[in-house]
Formats: sequence, C-alpha cells, structure tokens
Amino acid sequence: MTYPPPAGHDPFAPQPDPYAQPPMAPDPYAPPPVSANPYSTPPTSGSPYATPYAAYPSAAPGGVTNGMAIASLVLGIVGVATCCCYGMGALPGLIGAILGHISLKQIKERGQQGRGMAIAGIATGWAAVALTAIMVLLLVIGIINDPNFWNEIQNS
Repeated sequence: MTYPPPAGHDPFAPQPDPYAQPPMAPDPYAPPPVSANPYSTPPTSGSPYATPYAAYPSAAPGGVTNGMAIASLVLGIVGVATCCCYGMGALPGLIGAILGHISLKQIKERGQQGRGMAIAGIATGWAAVALTAIMVLLLVIGIINDPNFWNEIQNS
C-alpha cells in the first residue's frame, strides 16, 4: 500500500546552491553609459552663463580655520628652528604657545576649525622655550668652564 505524498515541502525537489554568489548590484563607480552618437551635444541648462561643473566648496563645512591657530603653529616651528641661536628661539616659542592657548579658547567658543594646529602650536612653542633654555644653560656652562674667559676678565 502506498501513501499519498505529504503536503508542502518536496524533499526531492532541486535545492538552491548554498555556495552560489549572490546577485551583484550595479557598480556605483562605473562610468555613465556612452551615447550612441559621439557627435551629439551634451545637455545644457537654460542659462548660457551656467558653469558646466559643480562649484568646488571654498571653505570646509565646519567653518573657517582660526588664524591664531595658524600663527601659533608657525611661531612654534620658528621657535624650535631658532632655539640654538643664543636664546632667540624663546620669544617666538613663548608667543606661539600663548597664541595657541588663546586660539583653543576661541575655537571652542566660535566653533571654528584648527584645533589640531593650535595644539601643535602649543607643543612646539613650549618645546622651543625648553630647548632654548637648555641651549642657553649649556652656553653658560661652556663659558664658565673656559679658562681663557676668566683670564680675559681678570686682565681687562
């Protein structure tokens, strides 16, 4: 005696391949399709003075960069570069560090950009002050330990 097949799922029906690749979506970076006529004119807008390309944004979306942050970074770099010039690097380094602190406050209040430059200006400014102090200290130690220096002071 045979029984009727169960209703619903057929175990002998072809099953989908579990290792098959899913269908691919179209490539969003593919170039647009080319017109059949290579000599056709591109579509234009109603205005004869319209630019054919989208305008490039002039400023970053978050706003403008704080000018004091830029000045802080520049003065900090100048201070580090001149730290071996008999104490000359301390002044631009100190001004750069102070401008960096002021610009951080302005950036926070005004929502401007340039926080990274302000922090870098603070770091390079204080590094310039420290390196200049070390160089001046080494210069003074070198002068004190020079026997010709003391002989010239006593003889003059």
